[in-house]
Amino acid sequence: MYQKCKAFLTDYGTKFFFMVLLLLSSCNSAPLDPQRTFKLTEVTTGWLDVGLDDLGRNKIVPTISFSVENISNSDVRTLQLMGVFRRCETVVEIGDGRSNEVSPADETAGTCAGEITEWDNALVRAVGREGLDPGQNTGPITMESRLGYTGEQSRDEMLQHRQFIDAKVELFIKHRSDPWIKLTESPIDRQLLTQ
Repeated sequence: MYQKCKAFLTDYGTKFFFMVLLLLSSCNSAPLDPQRTFKLTEVTTGWLDVGLDDLGRNKIVPTISFSVENISNSDVRTLQLMGVFRRCETVVEIGDGRSNEVSPADETAGTCAGEITEWDNALVRAVGREGLDPGQNTGPITMESRLGYTGEQSRDEMLQHRQFIDAKVELFIKHRSDPWIKLTESPIDRQLLTQ
């Protein structure tokens, strides 16, 4: 009987110890507040000339380029960024008169209300295990959509076309295993960028 009790306590005691250790290790760092930790610098948006498509037509895609600066007092490790590209809604209201809750307009950022369905997205690893020290920046990061507009006319004429629909990009940030948090959004300027 003693051996059975000892084995039972040892088995469950070990599991309990590791559960407490796991709980304590997950409590040692609070989620980052992106607004107080990071600042985007050198932001450029526009329509990137990616050459010709498979049918020989000109193709332009929305793109954003920026650097991320650590404005906190501590280093940051393992940081991912996701850019969600959306075309601007061409209708002010959705079907039954409700406003767009998925991608509303942001007056501060100067962006439109985006379509409910995302056009495309891009994912980058901005900071690895080496970390980003306070006051340092990541260097240039570029995100571009794989989808865009194609046409037989020149790229400049495409940007001026009466049926051209503007776009925006929403930037989300993920630190370690924290959930994705929206950092900011930017309108895609109607300017042609080259590689």
